[in-house]
Amino acid sequence: MGELSKAFGKELKDLRVLLVDDNGSMRLLLRTMLNTFGITYLRQARDGTDGLTELQIYDIDLVISDWEMEPMNGREFITRVRAVGNEPMCFTPIIVLTGHASRSLIAEAFEIGATHLLVKPVTPASVLHRIEWVLNDDREFEVSGGIYRQPMIIQDRNGLRRGKAVGQTTWAIE
Repeated sequence: MGELSKAFGKELKDLRVLLVDDNGSMRLLLRTMLNTFGITYLRQARDGTDGLTELQIYDIDLVISDWEMEPMNGREFITRVRAVGNEPMCFTPIIVLTGHASRSLIAEAFEIGATHLLVKPVTPASVLHRIEWVLNDDREFEVSGGIYRQPMIIQDRNGLRRGKAVGQTTWAIE
């Protein structure tokens, strides 16, 4: 039996969130939004390297991470977080932020273990929707290719949600 996300079933006000972004203005914007939602426990990191350190020190329930950062970008950060052997850190949901949402980037983000994705510019409603989605996400993590991932969710034309096997490249985003 797999593990559930560390955020599953938590109340919004009880979330411990890590913001990983090399842009201080973006971190401030997200922090302001999250505070408005009642989330008060926030940690911040300037890149993936700092983000990994924060995850090793603090008990974090949710990560919101930029994709394009230096020196460690979002791809490398997620890959390291999701690596087998990083339990329980690897079960932390990760919402990816990107300003360049190409099909290949979206597919790659989900393949390496992103929980969800947001395209910049973000709105308070879109951020809140993704966070609430994560809080209600009962998909268990599975190992595939040396990393932990959750099965993909697709929505059929009748609005029914179905899981897809880990490792398949079929994906969908709202």
